[in-house]
Amino acid sequence: MAMFYTDNCCCCVELKCGCILIAIFDVILRGIDRFLLDRNSLMGNIALVVSGIYLISCIILLIGALLGIRYLLLPYIFVVMVHVIILIWECGYVIMMEDFYDFIVLDIIQAVLSLYFCLVVYSYYDTI
Repeated sequence: MAMFYTDNCCCCVELKCGCILIAIFDVILRGIDRFLLDRNSLMGNIALVVSGIYLISCIILLIGALLGIRYLLLPYIFVVMVHVIILIWECGYVIMMEDFYDFIVLDIIQAVLSLYFCLVVYSYYDTI
């Protein structure tokens, strides 16, 4: 069975440094995301919990990448894959209900970027 791997992050950064940058980028993104959520609705509260779980996995990724501890990379990979599945389901649901909203393009970009980040982290996981 063939697996996809990458030798570096963004064509020029080694995998360890790429994982550290991904963790920092995602921590900043999740921090900003927490301020944009609507806390007065059920979906906003669920999104807040999911964002918190994602934030914790990013911090664990950062620790794992800095210390070179392989099993600390797994929570991030798992959370990102679940996040991508949810984003794909959400996009499919919105398209099927013909209730197009402005953020669907951002969700698609976020899903593609998350898959790439997951590929980088998995490639580093496999090289440790």
